[in-house]
Amino acid sequence: MLTKRALICAAAALPLLAAAPAIAIEAACDGYTPAVIGGPTPAADSDTVAIRWLANANYEFAYKGKVYLFDTYFNRKARSHNVGFKAEQVNRADAVFVSHAHFDHISDVSPVAKQTKAPIVGSQITVDEAIRLGVPKEQTVVAKDGDQLKFGDATIDVALARHSTIQDGLQAALGQVYAVDTRPDTPEEKTLTAYVRSLGSNDPAIIDKGTLAFAITFPGGWKAVMVGSAGPVTEGDRELAKRIGPVDLAIVAYQPHAVAERQIADTWPLIELFKPKLFLPAHHDASFGTWLDLGLEPLFLKLREEMPGVKFLAPLYRSPICIATTGAQKGEVTSFKY
Repeated sequence: MLTKRALICAAAALPLLAAAPAIAIEAACDGYTPAVIGGPTPAADSDTVAIRWLANANYEFAYKGKVYLFDTYFNRKARSHNVGFKAEQVNRADAVFVSHAHFDHISDVSPVAKQTKAPIVGSQITVDEAIRLGVPKEQTVVAKDGDQLKFGDATIDVALARHSTIQDGLQAALGQVYAVDTRPDTPEEKTLTAYVRSLGSNDPAIIDKGTLAFAITFPGGWKAVMVGSAGPVTEGDRELAKRIGPVDLAIVAYQPHAVAERQIADTWPLIELFKPKLFLPAHHDASFGTWLDLGLEPLFLKLREEMPGVKFLAPLYRSPICIATTGAQKGEVTSFKY
């Protein structure tokens, strides 16, 4: 219990605390407008990277006035969560990296390419699909396992990953959950969903020939890896981990098994492989009528218990996560706006 003297002293200190100057936060770290639709980026003389989750497996990295976009799926199926903007608003990117050619990673690649003029980088299957969807061939870059590419200040290392697979009956079972727990789609909603699903490829070769993992490294040595589908660890994944070593950030897909125990078994080996300082999830939000919103707590609890050095966040759409890329704070989250 505080004594009367302690209470008086504490009360006297309040004006001093209130008068303390606030820590300055960069504009890029203090709003919900993504850089890809014209929001601010960290200044050219800043060593901060501002990262935003833009639904599904879409992420943007804004660094030194440049914007690097991973995946292009914004105009989503009917009844999906509202990302907060449309593909038609995406007008800024210096390079676009597409994990693979399924619609929920590539569907908006054509308007994004047209509006940003950015190179579209992916596997041969991904590039072929991008061209089918209207991207000029000269605007595409075919990336292969083991490649290292340069875009502005960013060095990109590429690995042939593997797409996840599911057991027979899972998709039907999850569809039945929607059937018993909500109303049917209207005819207009069915039409919209069918259209969006048509903006991608179902080539079976995507599973083991068309899915890439990308690592991005900035000049100060800060490194992140993006894995858009959590299939089994490949030789390409292992070689990438050897080349770049433990990373500051890993973004690994967490999809589509509704039972956490089953999904953790897919995602966990990739987190262990890349040994990040920070983990961010991807692909864990619902694809209406197909995949459910997934609970992240079981995965986070396992991280806390078995990899206590790994921090984690569950960002909301468009929330800026700002990270230091150099200096004593390298790899640390300097601000996070909920």
